[in-house]
Amino acid sequence: MQRFRPTMLILAVALTAASAHAAEIEIPPPGKPKELSVYVNQPNCMRWTDDCVNCSRGADGKGPTCSNIGFACQPKAIRCVGTDIPQSEPEKK
Repeated sequence: MQRFRPTMLILAVALTAASAHAAEIEIPPPGKPKELSVYVNQPNCMRWTDDCVNCSRGADGKGPTCSNIGFACQPKAIRCVGTDIPQSEPEKK
């Protein structure tokens, strides 16, 4: 009787482990991350912010320059804070 219980326990564990299978699910590959809109060059605006990140238009057609976001900041709607674009020059892309 002393050997019967451990033997049955080992047999039950072996049968349970043999019948357990991992679920076969298809995981799609990660997509390309979307560029955050605050970092995109805003048309007709020299400086813009979402109250967390401050950006300004790059000089000589370069990309915008933006500050780092604070770790506890809650972004708001993007707004233009400086519209001093010279009207005589066409916008560079």
